[in-house]
Amino acid sequence: MITEYETINKEEILSLCKKYKDDGYRFVAITAEKLEDRYEFTYHFDLNYEMKHVRVFLSFEDSLPSISTVFPAAFLIENEYQDLYGLIFEGLIIDYKGHLYLTQDGPVAPLA
Repeated sequence: MITEYETINKEEILSLCKKYKDDGYRFVAITAEKLEDRYEFTYHFDLNYEMKHVRVFLSFEDSLPSISTVFPAAFLIENEYQDLYGLIFEGLIIDYKGHLYLTQDGPVAPLA
């Protein structure tokens, strides 16, 4: 397995996802980590067992563009991170607004 890592600005994620999709890559997952002063998001893509990992760092107050318009399956993990971290993903194709796991009268996001 060959692996590549790249760090980009949040404004670049949609155009990079479009390029990867056009090149035949599939969306695998997004992992997120809350660091001391910001979040680290790593987007994972695969083509013929060749993985690419793209990192985006984000301040606690900032939002991210949703990649669900390019890779529809991403709407689930993006909604999950809205529940867990209280983040906002702009342009989600299906937006549970912090209630993917949480009921209207249940706990309030963020859970983490």
